[in-house]
Amino acid sequence: MQGKFIVIEGGDGAGKDTQIELLKKDFPDFVYTREPGGTPLGKELREIVLHEKYGSLPLLTEAFLFLADRAQHAAELVAPALAAGKSVISNRSWVSMMAYQIYGRNQPELKPIVEASVAEIYKNAPIDLAIILDLPSEVGLHRQREAGKAFDVMEQMSLEDRTKIRDGFLETAKTLPQAKVIDANRPVEEVYKDVKAAVEAVLK
Repeated sequence: MQGKFIVIEGGDGAGKDTQIELLKKDFPDFVYTREPGGTPLGKELREIVLHEKYGSLPLLTEAFLFLADRAQHAAELVAPALAAGKSVISNRSWVSMMAYQIYGRNQPELKPIVEASVAEIYKNAPIDLAIILDLPSEVGLHRQREAGKAFDVMEQMSLEDRTKIRDGFLETAKTLPQAKVIDANRPVEEVYKDVKAAVEAVLK
């Protein structure tokens, strides 16, 4: 029996890591991973793209390296796990690419390329549930600053760009029947109740 591919999405500061840690307690048998960085190659690409290992990148290079990470991740980890009957929870997926690279980076001309690439990359690992944690961009920024977060390349984007990213998530969600938008501007326990219910529903 094929496993379920569940992705946890949302802007910076939305609480993805916190919700995933709670899921690990209730669903310990799932495979937990992330994009970028879910494979050995992905970890290297993460350092290159998010932490400027070789310096600042042109936006087109950035976009294609994210696609490379996702291609490797789907082939090496996600598709084999699903085929083996294991459910996978990923911290981010190609949905983030739509929000960040197309909307946040203002590159609408890349949308057809990304959509065609995603169709091929994830053909053996289609998303069964995309949980999108939604909250005002200024709240996410405030949360990160309060936590003393060291910002990576994406997190350094302006509040205006963060708002574009939020719009990107919401617009992309409208095109995905398997998307579930959850209000993340609430106490952690309330958010998790909805997250857990969405996961349980897709497992049935």
